[in-house]
Amino acid sequence: MIAVRRWYLFVSATIGLQGFTWSLIWLLYGILVADEQPVIEATALQLAAILVCLPLWLGHWLWGERLARRDRDERASAIRKLYLYGNLTLFLIALIGSVFDLLTAILRFILRIPGGDRVGQFEYGIIASSILGVLFAYHSVVARNDLHQAPLTGGGALVRRLYLLFAAGVGLAVWASSITTLAQQIANAFGGSLSLPILPELIASTIIGLVVWLGHWWRAQQLFASAEEDERASVLRKFYLYLVIVVSSLAAVTNATILLAGVFRQMVGLTVTGSPLDVLISSVVFLVIALYHSQVLRADAAVIPEAPRQAGVRRVAWYLVAAVGQLALVGGLGGMLSVIIRGVAGAETTSDLREPLSWFGAMLIVGLAVWAVCWRRIQRISSATGEAGVAERSSLTRRIYLFGFLFVASLTLLLAMMYILFRIISIALGEPFAGSLLADIAQALAFALIASGVLATHGLALRSDTRVREEAALAKQAQTRVAVVADDGLANQIATELRAQFPQLVIYVRDQSAEAEQQLANANLIVGTWRQTENPQWLNRYPARKLLVPLTDTNWMWVGVEPMTGTEIARQLADAVRQVLAGESLRPKRAVTAGTIVAVVVGVVLVVSLLSGSLVFLIALFSF
Repeated sequence: MIAVRRWYLFVSATIGLQGFTWSLIWLLYGILVADEQPVIEATALQLAAILVCLPLWLGHWLWGERLARRDRDERASAIRKLYLYGNLTLFLIALIGSVFDLLTAILRFILRIPGGDRVGQFEYGIIASSILGVLFAYHSVVARNDLHQAPLTGGGALVRRLYLLFAAGVGLAVWASSITTLAQQIANAFGGSLSLPILPELIASTIIGLVVWLGHWWRAQQLFASAEEDERASVLRKFYLYLVIVVSSLAAVTNATILLAGVFRQMVGLTVTGSPLDVLISSVVFLVIALYHSQVLRADAAVIPEAPRQAGVRRVAWYLVAAVGQLALVGGLGGMLSVIIRGVAGAETTSDLREPLSWFGAMLIVGLAVWAVCWRRIQRISSATGEAGVAERSSLTRRIYLFGFLFVASLTLLLAMMYILFRIISIALGEPFAGSLLADIAQALAFALIASGVLATHGLALRSDTRVREEAALAKQAQTRVAVVADDGLANQIATELRAQFPQLVIYVRDQSAEAEQQLANANLIVGTWRQTENPQWLNRYPARKLLVPLTDTNWMWVGVEPMTGTEIARQLADAVRQVLAGESLRPKRAVTAGTIVAVVVGVVLVVSLLSGSLVFLIALFSF
């Protein structure tokens, strides 16, 4: 009920606030600035919106403020924070545009650069920036006062974190784009090709982007340095940092490839289009961004250990960049081999080969450098001893990366061999063929060789991972003592199932011997069944973790627990032991449902469609 009231209050307040804000801006602009007489209907509509939206906002906002003064939970609620930081985001985005217009008009006047409606830009910028700035400052003050009176936790802290990192990301993106173009223009000025008309826009956006990024990133860094556990353990912060690193790294790598291809083109006597200096400046800007955020990550790691979810974000980032590097490496190497085979076969002249050699050579070198750096770091972390190394080798991200490339390589090899055999068989059967056979199958042959190499390397990596995981699992089994408590027949059935699946486990079956008490006391796990007629206190004497299946009896039924046979009980317990040994949370083993069958069928259809599309694409590629 309280949540519904909060949603009503703050959604209504947001509608009123935004309606009032923009109606006021356009009303003042129309009255004070517009060259022509304002349209009566437009003025009337804006006045009507103000008269409706202002009371709507004030009524609901003051109601919410009164509740917040009486109730601390109301002030700290996530819905209130969503209102505050959501409107701050809307005002910030609008402020960026209005301040951009204002600064651009001022810079055009100072630099005496003609173009555009300088007066109109300036006047709109003044009006919009003043109104938006006042409302932005007011909501910022309210948010800060709330923080002093009711520290943020949970959903409220997440909303604030989202706002800060989103705003920092927007500011960084604006700054990176504008500073790159501005530096390129300054560099081109030495060659006499400076474009003055766009200079004010570039300077204004550079200043705005830097201020927005620094203001919000500085606040985010303050919160991290405050030793708040939620901030330091935040997955969102790690996601932001790795996202910036991945995007900026890919941008730098792309520009480096273009730059290197230009160098190769010049070396082989081809005309270089575009400015290498522009590409170099872009590469440097994005490289600096990536290096700075990498340094922030290292500083974070020195302060607080990496949490499991943060490790998951880190893996996704590193494997993603490694995948991009490997794709560039494979594409460049395959293209180089194809071009070389075509040249040896005499299908094309040397002059025709210079262009593809330049681009494929650049892709090969840059892709190799990126993949080698990423893969070396990944392998160093995966080679760590103990549970950390096993966790890396067992991670879903690593397995998706390895199996993904194995799948693509297998498909490529299959289709390449299919095309080669198709061409040879068709010629053997009398199909007319003009030209060089070796040149025709060069692309397929090159990609078949590359695919074979990928299959070999990634297959060996998977085998190594499997061996390490199995050795770690066996070692953990050997250190684990399991006591089975159940009726004699069922106890033996459970023990048999456990021995079959975990040969290194030390298993005790509880009996009436004198050693039974000591075995239960020394056990790490106690598995079996429990009846309501048994004394529940006797198992509490033992410190081991208990994995028990409740059994039904007369007048005793367990809601949510399906009846199971002895075989099913043994399998469920064995599956639970596997999850405990792997450090996973316990989840019951469910039977296959109709929904699962439908999902599998849909997945098979999608895979078949993907394979069909890939077949058409690769055959067309090999035929090129």
